[in-house]
Amino acid sequence: MSVANDPGPSEKAGIYHVLLASLFVLLALQPYAHVAEGLFVQLAFAGLLLAGLAAVAARRRLFVVGLILGVPAVVLLFVSGGIPTAASGVLAIATLLLISFVILRRILKHPVVTSGTVSAGLVVYLILGVIWAKAYWLVEHFRPDSFTGLSGTADIVVERDLFYYSYVTLATLGYGDISPVSPQARSLAITEAIIGQLYLVVMVAGLVGLSLTQRQRRPDQ
Repeated sequence: MSVANDPGPSEKAGIYHVLLASLFVLLALQPYAHVAEGLFVQLAFAGLLLAGLAAVAARRRLFVVGLILGVPAVVLLFVSGGIPTAASGVLAIATLLLISFVILRRILKHPVVTSGTVSAGLVVYLILGVIWAKAYWLVEHFRPDSFTGLSGTADIVVERDLFYYSYVTLATLGYGDISPVSPQARSLAITEAIIGQLYLVVMVAGLVGLSLTQRQRRPDQ
């Protein structure tokens, strides 16, 4: 599919704003993850996946792949009554990676800074935190005691704590209240911190450069 047929961030600004809002809703609901056995958080997460799939709908093949991955992930959330499962975690990670890939591809192919571009860039950054939160949960699920400082052993509580830990690591705050102790957990933490910082540096520098270029071209047009 050509660039002309693939809508850029400006054409998809509305859905990126919705995606960004859904991510903030997911963040805001984390302190209440235990309410109704995590159902509200999982509903917010399902909304995030569905909004993400809507964002990639213009790319038919990728949209089909997204449906194959994302729909079962959402269904498993409801079948399990809001309790996270390994299968839903793996499918969710794959779906979010696909969504991030499509959004980043559009940003790079349409080098024009708009509100949609900024929202798209922020969406990818925040999705990184969700991806790693799911990955941390999978590590703890298959290798218990991979993290110290967790406030409980129930899957819902562990997922909530690791969601918090993921964003603390992504922002390189390093409070130290939760710490990775297994090799797999430590490797994931290092990777998230590096990728999070590299993404911010590259994305911010790129957007600033594009914005300056646009301003320089305006007087000549």
